Amino acid sequence: MDARLGRRFPSVAGQALSGETVRIPEDLLGAPALLLCAYRRGTQADVDRWAAFAGRQSPWLAVYELPIIPSVVWRPFQGMIDGGMRGGVPRRQWSSVVTLYEQGGKARAFLGDGGGLRAIVVLLDADGVVTFCENGGFREDGARALTQALRALDEVSDKPGSQGPKPGDESP
Repeated sequence: MDARLGRRFPSVAGQALSGETVRIPEDLLGAPALLLCAYRRGTQADVDRWAAFAGRQSPWLAVYELPIIPSVVWRPFQGMIDGGMRGGVPRRQWSSVVTLYEQGGKARAFLGDGGGLRAIVVLLDADGVVTFCENGGFREDGARALTQALRALDEVSDKPGSQGPKPGDESP
Protein backbone atom coordinates (compact mmCIF):
# COMPACT_ATOMS: atom_id res chain seq x y z
CA MET A 1 0.00 0.00 0.00
CA ASP A 2 1.18 3.52 -0.81
CA ALA A 3 2.39 5.18 2.41
CA ARG A 4 0.94 8.53 1.26
CA LEU A 5 -2.63 7.23 1.25
CA GLY A 6 -4.66 8.28 4.27
CA ARG A 7 -2.21 11.05 5.17
CA ARG A 8 -2.95 14.75 4.95
CA PHE A 9 -1.04 16.52 2.19
CA PRO A 10 1.69 18.69 3.76
CA SER A 11 0.91 22.37 4.16
CA VAL A 12 2.68 24.27 1.38
CA ALA A 13 2.15 27.64 -0.29
CA GLY A 14 2.87 28.68 -3.83
CA GLN A 15 2.04 31.40 -6.26
CA ALA A 16 -0.66 30.91 -8.88
CA LEU A 17 0.02 32.27 -12.35
CA SER A 18 -2.78 34.75 -11.62
CA GLY A 19 -0.64 36.23 -8.83
CA GLU A 20 -2.39 35.09 -5.66
CA THR A 21 -0.80 32.91 -3.00
CA VAL A 22 -2.46 29.51 -2.71
CA ARG A 23 -2.06 27.36 0.40
CA ILE A 24 -2.41 23.66 -0.20
CA PRO A 25 -4.34 21.88 1.15
CA GLU A 26 -5.87 24.67 3.30
CA ASP A 27 -7.36 26.69 0.45
CA LEU A 28 -8.80 23.55 -1.15
CA LEU A 29 -10.65 22.20 1.89
CA GLY A 30 -14.36 21.49 1.65
CA ALA A 31 -14.32 19.63 -1.67
CA PRO A 32 -12.13 17.03 -3.35
CA ALA A 33 -9.24 18.29 -5.47
CA LEU A 34 -6.86 16.69 -7.94
CA LEU A 35 -3.22 17.78 -7.85
CA LEU A 36 -1.11 17.20 -10.95
CA CYS A 37 2.45 17.57 -9.69
CA ALA A 38 5.44 17.90 -12.01
CA TYR A 39 9.15 18.40 -11.44
CA ARG A 40 10.27 18.68 -15.08
CA ARG A 41 9.20 20.85 -17.99
CA GLY A 42 8.76 17.82 -20.27
CA THR A 43 6.09 16.42 -17.95
CA GLN A 44 3.41 18.73 -19.39
CA ALA A 45 2.10 16.14 -21.88
CA ASP A 46 1.41 13.71 -19.04
CA VAL A 47 -0.20 16.50 -16.97
CA ASP A 48 -2.41 17.39 -19.94
CA ARG A 49 -3.56 13.78 -20.39
CA TRP A 50 -4.52 13.49 -16.70
CA ALA A 51 -6.26 16.90 -16.76
CA ALA A 52 -8.27 16.00 -19.87
CA PHE A 53 -9.28 12.67 -18.37
CA ALA A 54 -10.36 14.30 -15.09
CA GLY A 55 -12.32 16.95 -17.00
CA ARG A 56 -14.23 14.29 -18.93
CA GLN A 57 -14.67 11.93 -15.99
CA SER A 58 -15.50 14.45 -13.25
CA PRO A 59 -16.08 17.97 -14.59
CA TRP A 60 -17.05 19.10 -11.06
CA LEU A 61 -13.59 18.25 -9.70
CA ALA A 62 -11.14 21.07 -8.96
CA VAL A 63 -7.87 20.31 -10.78
CA TYR A 64 -4.61 22.08 -9.91
CA GLU A 65 -1.33 21.85 -11.76
CA LEU A 66 1.61 22.09 -9.37
CA PRO A 67 4.95 22.71 -11.03
CA ILE A 68 7.41 21.92 -8.22
CA ILE A 69 10.76 23.71 -8.54
CA PRO A 70 12.45 23.48 -5.13
CA SER A 71 16.04 24.11 -6.20
CA VAL A 72 17.39 27.50 -5.05
CA VAL A 73 19.24 27.70 -8.37
CA TRP A 74 15.96 28.57 -10.14
CA ARG A 75 14.58 31.10 -7.63
CA PRO A 76 16.19 34.14 -9.27
CA PHE A 77 14.38 33.14 -12.47
CA GLN A 78 10.91 32.75 -10.94
CA GLY A 79 9.47 35.72 -12.82
CA MET A 80 10.81 34.49 -16.13
CA ILE A 81 9.67 30.90 -15.49
CA ASP A 82 6.16 31.96 -14.46
CA GLY A 83 5.97 34.39 -17.39
CA GLY A 84 6.86 31.59 -19.78
CA MET A 85 4.16 29.39 -18.25
CA ARG A 86 1.59 32.19 -18.57
CA GLY A 87 2.39 32.30 -22.28
CA GLY A 88 1.44 28.64 -22.66
CA VAL A 89 -1.55 28.46 -20.32
CA PRO A 90 -4.94 30.01 -21.11
CA ARG A 91 -5.69 32.92 -18.76
CA ARG A 92 -8.84 31.20 -17.41
CA GLN A 93 -6.56 28.48 -15.93
CA TRP A 94 -3.98 30.75 -14.31
CA SER A 95 -5.53 30.50 -10.83
CA SER A 96 -5.23 26.69 -10.94
CA VAL A 97 -1.53 26.56 -11.90
CA VAL A 98 0.37 27.00 -8.64
CA THR A 99 4.16 26.88 -8.71
CA LEU A 100 5.90 25.66 -5.57
CA TYR A 101 9.37 27.19 -5.30
CA GLU A 102 10.46 27.75 -1.67
CA GLN A 103 8.13 25.09 -0.27
CA GLY A 104 8.53 22.70 -3.17
CA GLY A 105 11.05 20.64 -1.21
CA LYS A 106 8.42 19.87 1.41
CA ALA A 107 6.01 18.61 -1.26
CA ARG A 108 8.77 16.63 -2.96
CA ALA A 109 9.78 14.99 0.33
CA PHE A 110 6.18 13.84 0.79
CA LEU A 111 5.59 12.76 -2.82
CA GLY A 112 8.99 11.42 -3.80
CA ASP A 113 10.32 11.61 -7.34
CA GLY A 114 10.33 8.54 -9.51
CA GLY A 115 12.16 10.44 -12.25
CA GLY A 116 11.16 10.59 -15.85
CA LEU A 117 8.55 12.76 -17.51
CA ARG A 118 5.55 11.61 -15.51
CA ALA A 119 3.23 13.63 -13.32
CA ILE A 120 2.47 12.59 -9.79
CA VAL A 121 -1.30 12.57 -9.53
CA VAL A 122 -2.80 13.12 -6.08
CA LEU A 123 -6.50 13.07 -5.21
CA LEU A 124 -7.35 14.85 -1.98
CA ASP A 125 -10.62 14.42 -0.16
CA ALA A 126 -12.50 17.41 1.29
CA ASP A 127 -10.20 17.34 4.34
CA GLY A 128 -6.94 17.42 2.35
CA VAL A 129 -6.23 13.73 2.89
CA VAL A 130 -4.65 11.73 0.06
CA THR A 131 -7.09 9.12 -1.26
CA PHE A 132 -5.25 8.31 -4.50
CA CYS A 133 -1.66 8.73 -5.64
CA GLU A 134 -0.19 7.62 -8.96
CA ASN A 135 3.24 8.33 -10.38
CA GLY A 136 3.49 5.89 -13.28
CA GLY A 137 2.31 8.22 -16.04
CA PHE A 138 -1.11 8.30 -17.62
CA ARG A 139 -2.24 4.80 -18.52
CA GLU A 140 -5.48 2.86 -18.57
CA ASP A 141 -5.11 1.07 -15.21
CA GLY A 142 -4.17 4.35 -13.47
CA ALA A 143 -7.19 6.07 -15.00
CA ARG A 144 -9.44 3.23 -13.79
CA ALA A 145 -7.96 3.48 -10.30
CA LEU A 146 -8.60 7.25 -10.25
CA THR A 147 -12.19 6.65 -11.37
CA GLN A 148 -12.66 4.18 -8.50
CA ALA A 149 -11.17 6.66 -6.01
CA LEU A 150 -13.54 9.37 -7.27
CA ARG A 151 -16.51 7.01 -6.90
CA ALA A 152 -15.44 6.20 -3.36
CA LEU A 153 -15.35 9.92 -2.53
CA ASP A 154 -18.78 10.30 -4.10
CA GLU A 155 -20.14 7.51 -1.90
CA VAL A 156 -18.69 9.14 1.22
CA SER A 157 -20.21 12.52 0.30
CA ASP A 158 -23.64 10.87 -0.10
CA LYS A 159 -23.64 9.58 3.49
CA PRO A 160 -25.70 11.52 6.07
CA GLY A 161 -23.58 13.99 8.00
CA SER A 162 -20.81 14.17 5.41
CA GLN A 163 -19.38 17.53 4.49
CA GLY A 164 -18.45 19.12 1.21
CA PRO A 165 -20.27 19.43 -2.07
CA LYS A 166 -21.37 16.38 -3.96
CA PRO A 167 -20.27 15.80 -7.55
CA GLY A 168 -22.38 18.01 -9.77
CA ASP A 169 -22.92 20.72 -7.14
CA GLU A 170 -21.97 24.07 -8.58
CA SER A 171 -20.37 25.64 -5.53
CA PRO A 172 -18.15 28.70 -6.09
